[in-house]
Amino acid sequence: MKYRLTKVVPVHGCSCKLPKYELGLLMEKAGLTQGFSEDVLAGPWENSSVVRVANGIAVLNTLDFFTPMVDEPEIQGRIAGSNVTSDIYCMAVTKIAAVLTIMAFPDNMPSELAVGMLKGFGDFCREMDAPVVGGHTIRNPWPIIGGAATGIGDPEKIVYTRGAKIGDKLFLTKPLGIAPAMAAYRLRREEEGREVLSGVSADLVETAISGAVSGMTESNKSVAEAMQQVLVHAATDITGFGLKGHAENMAMLGKVNIIIDQLAVISGTPVLAELLGYPLLQGEAKETAGGMLIAVTKKDTDDLLNELEKRRVRHWEVGHVAKGDGKVHVLKKAKVIQV
Repeated sequence: MKYRLTKVVPVHGCSCKLPKYELGLLMEKAGLTQGFSEDVLAGPWENSSVVRVANGIAVLNTLDFFTPMVDEPEIQGRIAGSNVTSDIYCMAVTKIAAVLTIMAFPDNMPSELAVGMLKGFGDFCREMDAPVVGGHTIRNPWPIIGGAATGIGDPEKIVYTRGAKIGDKLFLTKPLGIAPAMAAYRLRREEEGREVLSGVSADLVETAISGAVSGMTESNKSVAEAMQQVLVHAATDITGFGLKGHAENMAMLGKVNIIIDQLAVISGTPVLAELLGYPLLQGEAKETAGGMLIAVTKKDTDDLLNELEKRRVRHWEVGHVAKGDGKVHVLKKAKVIQV
């Protein structure tokens, strides 16, 4: 029987992340949430750590790896490369000095799959001028691919998850819906799964899957370049905690409320989400290698959109920042845009 990467793992991509509340409790019990020096500008609460090492120079470090989203090894490697580098790019830093790979796989996995994942990962990173300089590989019951990225930036120009201000507009740069689309990807490869999807047109399923894979393999570097040209109050990428979960981080750190009144989703995914039970339209479905959520003043909105459009980055206004105490409200009547 052909070895399928997605068949040998029970969870896929960023869905294998610990829930946010469990992660927070784990780190608190381990004593890893405090006791930092003044040169640590960001730690476990941010997308990447930020440490000032000299005047005008900060080093950013992030680590990300997960189980396969697709059976095609090179595409899987590219998805992992996109996800790893995104945690640097979402802080408006484009200089990635080095990337280390992390890989694990079982003894019975064909070696060509490991080669393919590494190749896809390396190709993606090289295209972003982010050199892969080493890594670590182990035996493991589940296949895993990812890496650690080191960025270099000006600490005064870094954009954090914190910082959203009352009245800011919120923009999203990739549509949501990775989880239901990729569930359909797996289901259509099994006879029982095809029966589950029998009431949905093949064109709708193919469109959703194609949109999801295209989005996951698209770099967020262009978004970082755009943010470097405009005053942005806050930003985060949207991955394993879903839109609502990552927006909650932004709201809590900024001590504001966030109102989501519009959802941009991959075409066809609302139908798949309803069929398969994913809370996509509540903003709670998990994403992998997703886009960025950006908070910007009304005054600077046109400048940001111009910079995004120059780089052919898609974008949708999805909400705004309001007075509050760290909550996120996804409106039940939020407008849904399928793209």
